Amino acid sequence: MIHARRKSAVLVIFVLIAFALAAGHIQAPAQSAADPRIGRVENGLLPPVLVKGQKTWNILDRMEFYNVPGVSVAVFFDNKVQWAKGYGVMDNDTKEPVTEKTIFVAGSISKPVAVMGALRLVQEGKLALDANINSFLTSWKLPENAFTAKQPVTLRRIASHSAGLTVHGFRGYATGEPLPTLIQVLKGDSPANSGPIVVDIEPGSTWRYSGGGLTIMQLAMMDVEKKPFPEILREKVLGPVGMIGSSYERTMPPDRLKFAASGHNAAGKVIQGKRFIYPEMAAAGLWTTPSDLAKFAIEVGRSVHGESNKVLSKETAKLMVTPQIVIQGTRDMALGLFLERHGSEVYFGHGGQDEGFIASLLADRDGGYGVAIMTNSDGQGAASLISEIIMGVAEEYGWQSYVPTPYDVISLDAKALAPFPGRYTLDSDNTLAVTAEGGRFMGKRTGGVAFALLPISAAEFIRTDAPVTYTFAEGKGAPSASVTIKSEPGTRTATRAAEGVKAPADWLEAGDTTRAIEGYRALWKKDPKDPNVNERRLNSIGYMLLSDKKTAAAIGLFKLIVELHSDSWNAYDSLADGYVASGEKAQAIKSYEKSLALNPKNVNGAKKLEELRKK
Repeated sequence: MIHARRKSAVLVIFVLIAFALAAGHIQAPAQSAADPRIGRVENGLLPPVLVKGQKTWNILDRMEFYNVPGVSVAVFFDNKVQWAKGYGVMDNDTKEPVTEKTIFVAGSISKPVAVMGALRLVQEGKLALDANINSFLTSWKLPENAFTAKQPVTLRRIASHSAGLTVHGFRGYATGEPLPTLIQVLKGDSPANSGPIVVDIEPGSTWRYSGGGLTIMQLAMMDVEKKPFPEILREKVLGPVGMIGSSYERTMPPDRLKFAASGHNAAGKVIQGKRFIYPEMAAAGLWTTPSDLAKFAIEVGRSVHGESNKVLSKETAKLMVTPQIVIQGTRDMALGLFLERHGSEVYFGHGGQDEGFIASLLADRDGGYGVAIMTNSDGQGAASLISEIIMGVAEEYGWQSYVPTPYDVISLDAKALAPFPGRYTLDSDNTLAVTAEGGRFMGKRTGGVAFALLPISAAEFIRTDAPVTYTFAEGKGAPSASVTIKSEPGTRTATRAAEGVKAPADWLEAGDTTRAIEGYRALWKKDPKDPNVNERRLNSIGYMLLSDKKTAAAIGLFKLIVELHSDSWNAYDSLADGYVASGEKAQAIKSYEKSLALNPKNVNGAKKLEELRKK
């Protein structure tokens, strides 16, 4: 049952998300007489897009607004941690307070720390940046194919997400779930809950985020060092940098566990077992504190400028802040770290999201300042909260070229707004709905959260939660025919949809599964290569429906996938999972049998089939 995790991956580099905490459970922050800047940051949170006269927010109010149980912040300046402080609770059940010593899961911020360790091994001559990674792997080999025959998979390409490797991210393993070995993860064999890590585009040809690649790097490091990964990172990075609260251990001893926050879902509920386990340590398994992440960023910056060599020489450290491949617009990828240009300044960092946790690290490449923020929530509000804290810190500490110039917002009456409301087609399965109700002009993408649209001219609007502008074609009294959307990824134009026409996802959101399935079938007939009817995407939507207890809808979609991909063992496996959820034993057995006939190596399906037959 290979399926994508429900949460979207954290590719927005420096802005992540946060969620809500019940009122009365958050400790009020004390004003610091020693450093009044702390209080100004706590009361100075700002949105990523500013308007003139913008009021600032208080961190506790915003935690309550987004329902985030706990947040920990470390601010560094002049290459020193200036202050670190915790807010809220480690666990919504126990109500233990977050402190600066509370340990969180770093998610994908694990990657740049691991890359620093790999670069240390390059310095020591145990790994090489541009050699075929298979020359260092002894316990498993990356399968070679037509793509690798053209270009090899190298450590440089793995660390810059340009190796053409699959598996974007990992969902982890809840308490009680069987844990795979690292080899099983790489091969996609049961009980691994992710697919095999393979090359499916030419290495070096494009940027594509791959946690799978970092997992290959993890094994290469273990093979050349002949040591467990946590030990390697402790010796090569964590110890030398002074990250005393950090570890890549899968399970923590009791003396450290007492400092560990519990993860929470979007509803503020503690996740199963409090914390998931990630065998994919280099990609997602770092336990740490914001102060330790700040030390890491400081060490990167100081090493780049030849002021420290605790781990890397100046020349090697520069690779972590030197563009290796363009992502898009002002964003580039270095080795392990994302780079983002703001005017003349370059900022480096990484975001992270594991089950129940979201975090972000951001630093100026040359200025010795930045911030690390960690939360114990994976709800959809967390990017907003973390972004607001970053903006508050940037404003207080005068980050170069980071805080945007505020917009002048104007007023438009109902007549001036009249041409714009309606539905606009973004692609074959996504719509932008624009409404004007109760004096509020709003936008909402399919499946997303509504946002306010504020006018800065007669036809141009901004939103304050994201740097995106919307320019409507002049209707001249008639409905606007299109809207041009400009953001960092680029510019796109969405045309007005005909009255009553909806995308399949719109019908799903409206609860009409029959029309949604008809819509997906029509998209397939029109263009089987449409990414919106890709088997993996439809499969992921099916599991989202299953997770939401919409079992009949999920089965309907899984049946469509079987119809469109009748030779896919995974399609039948997913359909069987749907039948199990609905209690249809006979149908589940039949589907698992079909899956196994197509793929006898479907160990997970075989196990479930055996369990069903025993009942």
